[in-house]
Amino acid sequence: MKRQTRRTFLTTVGAAGTLSLAGCSALSDSDGQETTSKTTSQTGSPSTTSDNGKETTTQPSQGPQTFESFEKLGSWSAVDRQGKLKKSTKQKYEGSQSAHIVGSQQTKEGHIYRADFAQDGSPEDFSNKNLSLAFKCTSHDFVKIAVQLYAPDRGHIVEMKRTLYGPKGKWVRVNLGVTSAQRQQSVDLSKVYEMRIIGRPRDPNTSKPIEFYVDDMKTVPAPKKGMVMLTFDDGLESHFTKAHKMMNKYNFGGVDAIITDAVYDDGFLTQGQMRKMVESGWDMIAHPNTQAQSMNQRPAKEQEQLMMESKNWLKKYGYNGHKYMAVPKNVLGPNTFDLAQKHFDATLSFGAAPNAAPVIKKDTIVSRMYGDSSVQQTKKMIDYAAKYKQLSPFLFHKIGGQDGFPEKKFEQILKYIKQSNVEVVTLTDLAERNMLI
Repeated sequence: MKRQTRRTFLTTVGAAGTLSLAGCSALSDSDGQETTSKTTSQTGSPSTTSDNGKETTTQPSQGPQTFESFEKLGSWSAVDRQGKLKKSTKQKYEGSQSAHIVGSQQTKEGHIYRADFAQDGSPEDFSNKNLSLAFKCTSHDFVKIAVQLYAPDRGHIVEMKRTLYGPKGKWVRVNLGVTSAQRQQSVDLSKVYEMRIIGRPRDPNTSKPIEFYVDDMKTVPAPKKGMVMLTFDDGLESHFTKAHKMMNKYNFGGVDAIITDAVYDDGFLTQGQMRKMVESGWDMIAHPNTQAQSMNQRPAKEQEQLMMESKNWLKKYGYNGHKYMAVPKNVLGPNTFDLAQKHFDATLSFGAAPNAAPVIKKDTIVSRMYGDSSVQQTKKMIDYAAKYKQLSPFLFHKIGGQDGFPEKKFEQILKYIKQSNVEVVTLTDLAERNMLI
């Protein structure tokens, strides 16, 4: 077990009560034409610490730097036939205004771009940096946001997509991770000549153009090494009998989102199993039991009650993962988002994309990707984590059995992670290494 994780767990359990052997104790707006203001600075190098002889990455002392404040929009333009750009002083995340984009009536999408990064025409250097921006959509519940970097040209586009299942009408911090790269071997992020920001409705059949705002784009110094997180939903028995057993061979910890109402039920974990997993470096986090109705369809008070029941159960029995939540059914209504920000240090939900690391946690959702849909795609995202030094959390449900993810395929993924230049982390690991900032 990881030394820091075990120490944290035992300290918490000691405060909660004595453990029994059976594990059952109590436990709008005009478009400006000025030049864009930006702040740049050198990035520091990450440091490393040794945890039982294992090198671990910690965040350099220098924090997030503002790259684009959108206080002036003279450097930005709408892409032809892809919507309109103007400023908004009513909708803003930081400063006095944001960029307001209304999609095209034909495509329903909105695209903006910037190509004059410097007065002398030299490129922008995004090497060893990760990107995030504040985003708000007021037109659709489910949307996609993407940032493209031309590194150095349209034949070498690095794209960072994210799917957002809500919250509509709320500012969300999107910590961007690379999802595709053209001619990856010759991509050069030290020579970025153009940036594009794209918003589109998730539903391709919608008749309504997207309307969204962007603000406060930041860079963070990338960690020394990319990271992978193995997450599991529902607290199923196979997470112990199959996943934990297989992951132990590689000294990998995981993150299990526990339906606390189901602990000890047939097919679900027992507390004895949960504790053994924690001893191996796992996190047990909250996964409120919404049953057939998704969280966002419930009144705010009911949502909060469900969140707190799950959180308090984990806290009562000494699980440090009570600080974190995986969103049931992946949909965040505005109330869900606000309550999650209030009660949890980090919130996980499906976003079909990796995350910039370190993670700026204020107003953010940590994106997960399905690890059990395509082994080839999972391996690709592991490769991107290694190359671009980002965080790739994968989501699994049942492992093994007739209706679960085949054990052989899960083993393939574990072996690939082991041979890749990444490290496996949990949410607790991220917090302890100052990767949640």
